Amino acid sequence: METENLLPALKLAYNDFYNCIISLPDSLLLSEMSGWSPRDVIAHLIGWNKHMIEASSAILHGQTPAYYADAPNDYRNINAQMAITFSSRSKEELLAEMESSMQTFRQFIASLQPDELVDSHGVLHHSGRPATIAGIIESLTQDYQQHTLEIQQWRENL
Repeated sequence: METENLLPALKLAYNDFYNCIISLPDSLLLSEMSGWSPRDVIAHLIGWNKHMIEASSAILHGQTPAYYADAPNDYRNINAQMAITFSSRSKEELLAEMESSMQTFRQFIASLQPDELVDSHGVLHHSGRPATIAGIIESLTQDYQQHTLEIQQWRENL
């Protein structure tokens, strides 16, 4: 994906997820779907918005993002911690926190030069390929898209 399309694609995926959650009745927020509740998914995305700022900063400094250490566990430890951290909030509070964390991430990304988005700064992703901020943005975009589809399909099958 071209760097100029990264933030618009993320914004679209974020807005689709946000609208999906807004349309979700409060009574379903804590309902289980595939082992997670919609609230857990929101908490997960809040946490990843914040982790992606830290990961991007690490890459800019030529350092491996800390979250790579949990990759062999499919990020289960990080995701479990996020669900605990944001466990007692209402939908409105969670959405406000998600909006704030996404806005902070977008502002951080917007402050960078285009070449900083595609340069690995010598950092390798845990898969062995170069780690880039562009890759982080694409990954976060895909996460929002995947969870939107997951919740939509779950609601259709209720």
